[in-house]
Amino acid sequence: MVESAVFEILGFSVILSLISTGLRRVILTKADMIAMQEVTKFNRELMKALREKDMKTVEKLEKKKEYVQKMQAKIFGKNMILMLISMVIFFTFFFFANAFYGQTPILSTPQGIELPFISSNGRIGFFGWYLLTFFAVNLPINKYLSLKISSPAAK
Repeated sequence: MVESAVFEILGFSVILSLISTGLRRVILTKADMIAMQEVTKFNRELMKALREKDMKTVEKLEKKKEYVQKMQAKIFGKNMILMLISMVIFFTFFFFANAFYGQTPILSTPQGIELPFISSNGRIGFFGWYLLTFFAVNLPINKYLSLKISSPAAK
């Protein structure tokens, strides 16, 4: 049971990561991604101008602030929807998986190594293994399946 649990949880992590990335692609459009880049660029320019006390640039950016805030609100709303849907999926999975695997140790850590939230007394339980596998598979999946937006400077 323990060996199969390792691979089952890894499989669930891959599936949940694919679902999460798929939802992100459906909810956040290419226009939203471009808007996020604009907001980030605006914030970076504003912070730089404030640090350098360049009031001319600050005034110029203040004129654009209302437009940027509207874009931020729109993107924030979509990100909240995405987060809520992902949380429902995660907690549904977590409820059933935790009931099935419980506190049964799945793996052992090398002697003397304790990882906060991952291991306890040299043992890795369901939750710790899930965290490790989810983050290990989520980063590459997001990198390869997320929308690719080229920067405006590259055009």
